Amino acid sequence: MIGGFGMQQQNGKVKKLDNDFTRRREIELNNSKVTAVLSNRRKKRALIIIAIFVFFASIFLVQIVRAKVNYADVHVQIAREQKNLANQKANNKKLKSQVSQLNDKSYVEQIIRDRYYYTKPGETVYSFPNKAPKDVNDYDVK
Repeated sequence: MIGGFGMQQQNGKVKKLDNDFTRRREIELNNSKVTAVLSNRRKKRALIIIAIFVFFASIFLVQIVRAKVNYADVHVQIAREQKNLANQKANNKKLKSQVSQLNDKSYVEQIIRDRYYYTKPGETVYSFPNKAPKDVNDYDVK
């Protein structure tokens, strides 16, 4: 200590004062360095936490998008199958009407007479030129 003030020799001619102000200032600087180190650590932790959050959020976002795409595909498939079902129901109705007509004895008799040219005993069949007979294979049941 030199002359009532505590002074310490440092590099060369510059001396450091050793009083309450310089000690408090040195403590504050040390504390600010520690605070800066802690602040940097906290920033790194925060960035890591944010990165993890963004990673999981992106995974969930991808899952949601996939679910939406699958939902749209299923919706299109349902619409297509409902249309197919309606067509099958119409076809089934048509076939049922044909079956019911074929169960009718008079209708079957008419088809046999028209297609296969059957006659009852004693009947005579006349064919007219403007009304050509249909071939057996070309006949459509109505």
